[in-house]
Amino acid sequence: MKLPGLSTLHRHVATYGVYAGALMVRGTELVGKLGLYMLAARILGAHEAGLFFLCITWVGLAATAARAGFEKATVRHIASEIALGRLDTARAAMRTGALWVFLGGVVATFLTLIIATPAATLIFADPSLAPPLLIAAVAILPQALCFFVAHALFGLDRGVAGQFVQNASWPIFTLGAMLAGVRSLDGILYALAAANLASMLIGVVFLVRARPDRIAVRKGPKSASTLPELWRTALPLGVVEVVQVSLTAIPIMLLAAVAAPSVVGAFSVANRLSQLIWVVIIAIGSIAAPRFAALHRLQDWAGLRAQNRRARLLVALAGLPPIALMMLFPATILGLIGPGYEIAATALAIMCLGQLVNCLLPCQDIMLAMTGQGSVLRWLNFAQLGTCIVAGALLVPAFGMTGAAVLSALVIAQGAVGTTLMVRCRLPQAL
Repeated sequence: MKLPGLSTLHRHVATYGVYAGALMVRGTELVGKLGLYMLAARILGAHEAGLFFLCITWVGLAATAARAGFEKATVRHIASEIALGRLDTARAAMRTGALWVFLGGVVATFLTLIIATPAATLIFADPSLAPPLLIAAVAILPQALCFFVAHALFGLDRGVAGQFVQNASWPIFTLGAMLAGVRSLDGILYALAAANLASMLIGVVFLVRARPDRIAVRKGPKSASTLPELWRTALPLGVVEVVQVSLTAIPIMLLAAVAAPSVVGAFSVANRLSQLIWVVIIAIGSIAAPRFAALHRLQDWAGLRAQNRRARLLVALAGLPPIALMMLFPATILGLIGPGYEIAATALAIMCLGQLVNCLLPCQDIMLAMTGQGSVLRWLNFAQLGTCIVAGALLVPAFGMTGAAVLSALVIAQGAVGTTLMVRCRLPQAL
């Protein structure tokens, strides 16, 4: 005899267990990244820490450009084709995406090697940035491939494994290298490249163990239209990815042009602390993304709306407490990183205001990306970029770190509000 409510319990475990697993992995990421940032700030000092954060910002931007949106497009294509039982098409999308990301990573690496010295001198007015930037170029291709493999796992509905590969493993590995004795800026950057390579290889192992033919197929309408070619899906999403990373990098880059490296280092730490809210949003959004794609392809509007509401509720429940802590005790939290970083306390509180809006209106960019609305998302991002450039030119030179913080908060809030309004307009059945 079945116990009353047992089937309901199993259903809730199946529904929410994967989100809990993803948040646990992202908690591991939180520990790894906080440890990495704190230890780097302490052992490198303010100047070299500023160079380190500029280098990893550059690597992130270059790796994102290298992926050109193919990782997000692959999630949609894999999940959508598996929903209809088209496993061969899903495999073909994965292979095509991997090839383009590899080629993009090679090109981005060589471009960085070519322009590193001119960029250090002409853009950042700091020739000492050139040598570490040349070393950081080694990390671009491994990071691009690492993130692609993770997204392939997302498409295969292996979200927890994908989260581990993309977000948790490489910070832990890099931190481990530092704890083992790597103390120089050059050594840490080499360790970062090796950590991304190791994470990518682990992801490949997960990928082999999670082949499409091992996934339960959800039956859908056989008359469903054919998806566009992968590159057509990727093109607007690639622009979106580059713009998003640029929106994160622009305040730091503008501040670096007008402030001392120590100020840039303190702001970078505060900025990355505020962005840890993305840990929550991306953790839940990455689990929801293939489900958005599959439910949309199956035209299951009730399921799509329920999935969206579930994701938004979970983000709010998990994200609001850390936002409150950072807004109430910014100086105390920054003081834990190291002496001198408290100067960014006001900036941290301001940036958390933007993340508060983001936390209350989350995951709608993912909804647009996974339902074929990439072009709409691209124009929303261009609007953010325009705001960032115009407001940045006014705020950062005039108000320094505070201006950069206001700029970051403004752009983040604009993105959350804009994507939510567009989902309401284009996909009202999803809200």
